[in-house]
Amino acid sequence: MGAGPPRAGLAVVLALLASVVCPVAQAAPGCEVVQVRTTGTTSVLHRVRLPDFVDTQVGVLPHRMNAIGYSTAQGGAYGIAEGFADGGHVVALRPTDPPLDLGPVIAGRADTRWNPLEHPTAGAIRGNRWYVLEDDYLYTVDVDPSSPTFRHVLSSIALEQRHGPFSVDDFDIGPDGLLRGVAQNYAGIPAVVRLDQRTGVVEPVSWLPTLLPDSYGSVVTAGDGALHITANRSGGVYRISRGGELDELADLPGMSSSDATGCLRKPPSPAPLPPEPPSPPPTSPPSTTPPPPPSATAEQTPTPPRPTPTRTPAPPPPAEEPSESPETTTPTSSSEEPDAEETGHTTEEKRRWALAGLVLLIGGGAAVRRLGRG
Repeated sequence: MGAGPPRAGLAVVLALLASVVCPVAQAAPGCEVVQVRTTGTTSVLHRVRLPDFVDTQVGVLPHRMNAIGYSTAQGGAYGIAEGFADGGHVVALRPTDPPLDLGPVIAGRADTRWNPLEHPTAGAIRGNRWYVLEDDYLYTVDVDPSSPTFRHVLSSIALEQRHGPFSVDDFDIGPDGLLRGVAQNYAGIPAVVRLDQRTGVVEPVSWLPTLLPDSYGSVVTAGDGALHITANRSGGVYRISRGGELDELADLPGMSSSDATGCLRKPPSPAPLPPEPPSPPPTSPPSTTPPPPPSATAEQTPTPPRPTPTRTPAPPPPAEEPSESPETTTPTSSSEEPDAEETGHTTEEKRRWALAGLVLLIGGGAAVRRLGRG
């Protein structure tokens, strides 16, 4: 039998695996973003779920597009489409509707309407301000639809690149409110850089010596502050934690440019449906059981019993009206002759008993008179 690996060595291997796998498995909660991938003259719109990078293609856009930014308040994204004679056009990317061309970007000068943006490379939205980068100039565009300066350039500033050159291909709003992206120095070493939109200063935050030299055109900040970036030429997709740890998520085909924005706001939950009315009880045949007798305390009319097929008795004779008021009427005497049916004696028997009594009375009287004579 061969000797097994030492326990100490096995523990080290497991620890290394945990350090590589756990950061991705325990990444931020689900976050969905939109991404534009451009090859040649067309751009394709995708929806991507982070951190597992589940990719869904939405459709082919009619123009090359870049510098997209997502407005959380409006629930939609804006991008700049190229290939127009009057410069780049602002296009609204809505969740359920096709892209809408809103017209060209307008320079913020009263004496001219020239369009300063034609081939931007980066974009991000904070509030109603859209930060767009082109040729080392950072422009601020108004994206408030109710504002009279909607689609107008409000300001512009030249970048001040320290430790450069830094070729920033995309950025997103960081936890501190500043712009963050990935760029490279003179030696081709990539780094996470921070861009101050008020001063134009660009400076490195953390170096990424193991990352390939490339242009990183898609940069999205997830809910935990980590950056998710896509390399244009090599197609690698990476997650960079706030501490600078690097993890590879996917490998896409190479492209000429890309851009991404998010996290997308979840649609509101539908209102709960009203409860269904209870269904009526099933109809049953009438019960033949007679209803229970009414309660002694309840005042209700008793239900008369069903008529029987017996002969109806003759109605009794009408009662005589009393001559006195009910208070002075003499009650019926208990010595009244009872009915023959109740005593069991006939009228003939009564007559005989009366005659016998009369005979006794006469005979008794005669006997008394004889005694008086004697």
